[in-house]
Amino acid sequence: MKYQFPLTWFRGSFYLGIVFSVFAISAMIYEYFNNDEWNIQSLNGHLAYGLLFIYFSGKPMVDERIRYLKFKGLTTGFVISFILVNIFNYLYTYPDGNQQNAISSYLFALICLIISFVCFYVLKLKDEKPD
Repeated sequence: MKYQFPLTWFRGSFYLGIVFSVFAISAMIYEYFNNDEWNIQSLNGHLAYGLLFIYFSGKPMVDERIRYLKFKGLTTGFVISFILVNIFNYLYTYPDGNQQNAISSYLFALICLIISFVCFYVLKLKDEKPD
C-alpha cells in the first residue's frame, strides 16, 4: 500500500498565499498614502495568512526533512515572538491594566511568520552544510 501525503491541497496554497499577501501589501500601501496609517490590524492578519499559506506550500513539503525544518522554524518563531511581544507589551503598556496600544494578535501572527521564515532558512542552510 502506497502512502499518500494527506495535504495535497497545499500545492495550490502558494498561489493563494501570494494573492492574500499582494492584497494585504497593496491595501497597506493604499492606506498609507490615503490615511497616513499602514498598521491596519485586519491587513496584518491577511498578510500573516498569506505568509502562512506560502510557508506551508509546495511539493517540498512532502520531503520529511523539509517538513521537520519548517515545523522547527515555526515553533522557534512562535517562541521568540511570544517572548518578545509579551515583554514589549508589558514594558510599553505598564502600568496600564487595559494594555491600550499593545501589539495585537494579528501583528503577533505576522511577526511570528516572519521570524519563522528566517529561522527556516537559517536551519536549512545549517542542515545543508557538510560537516
